[in-house]
Amino acid sequence: MEIIPAIDISNGKCVRLYKGRKGTETIYFEDPLEALDFWINHGTKRLHFIDLDGAWGSSINKDLLQKIIKKASNKTKIQIGGGIRSIESAVKLIDLGADRIIIGTFAIKNPNGLKELLEIVGSDKIIIAIDYRKEKVAIQGWTELSNKNPFSFGRELEELGIKFILFSSIEADGTFSGPDFENIEKMVNSVKKTSLYVAGGVRNIEDVENLKTTGVKGVIIGKAFYEQSLPFSIIKNSK
Repeated sequence: MEIIPAIDISNGKCVRLYKGRKGTETIYFEDPLEALDFWINHGTKRLHFIDLDGAWGSSINKDLLQKIIKKASNKTKIQIGGGIRSIESAVKLIDLGADRIIIGTFAIKNPNGLKELLEIVGSDKIIIAIDYRKEKVAIQGWTELSNKNPFSFGRELEELGIKFILFSSIEADGTFSGPDFENIEKMVNSVKKTSLYVAGGVRNIEDVENLKTTGVKGVIIGKAFYEQSLPFSIIKNSK
């Protein structure tokens, strides 16, 4: 199982939120480029970047994200998301050197655009984020709930040929309450051919070990690393 550190960016800083709520930011690095160096030095093979401001509709971090992708080149793989809501912006990030792009709102609001993007960049370059609360998929930086059920949506994506899904519990995110194992297992059983990444709620080694038994492809971890409740050494040993 892959273990991927998360770097969320807001106002040019590396932060973590509580349940994805704007205004609950805890700053862990003043400069995300320093965070990038930190994780590279700890042997990560892949980093998960989310532009929170982009998800909320701002382009304030645009230049910073380009610097991050350029600096990471040949050092670690970058998967990046947050506010990618057009084919043009998605393709540009891939062209700049992002290994994968994370799509959420665009996938729901523009399914035909998603099909076109899939044809342009290929399934290896796209992760679809299914961020959920109360069995509804959230959009617009988690500020709105769509009418989509996460499990039926997951099956739709699998039929479309999507290779990777990121399944995130909004209620668990940043809470240290433990992963939403019940729904994670339900999603694993819903998408048999799609590789499932999960995020939200990881507290300790026990949570990581229990996630391994569910059959997920990988886990995105933020707060547990930044609060040092998990040893950084588990990153090098992940597959």
